[in-house]
Amino acid sequence: MRLKARSRGFTLVEVLIALAVLSVGLLGSAVLLLDSLRIQSASLRRVAAANLLRATADRLRADSIACVAPDCDVAQVVAAERARFAPAARAVLPGDCRADIEFEPAIGPAALDRFVITLRWRDPRADEDDTVTLQMLAAPVAG
Repeated sequence: MRLKARSRGFTLVEVLIALAVLSVGLLGSAVLLLDSLRIQSASLRRVAAANLLRATADRLRADSIACVAPDCDVAQVVAAERARFAPAARAVLPGDCRADIEFEPAIGPAALDRFVITLRWRDPRADEDDTVTLQMLAAPVAG
């Protein structure tokens, strides 16, 4: 049996180069997939935080509107909502979570009808804190 001078097919070096190029491409796609999963989980946490802030704002708005009696104190309503808000935030968000409801700063005494609801947390997989803040006017605006 005699070998032809010009044989057809792939050499072992060509196959190894093709496998190296394919493995680099697959490794790049795996990195993109893992990064997209990390970004998706971060966005789900932000949505959960925004929903928690919205629900807290709705309760504050409803409680402050219902608080029309002379003996009703808005600061007590906020303190009760703060006591409910912090454990709910720790249940929803990972890591070190700080939840706070404050009256909006004003010149002189604080405005009791304006609230700033802030939720900060540190994701164990990220290097920086994430924050969601909602400013709201509790009393209905006449117009």
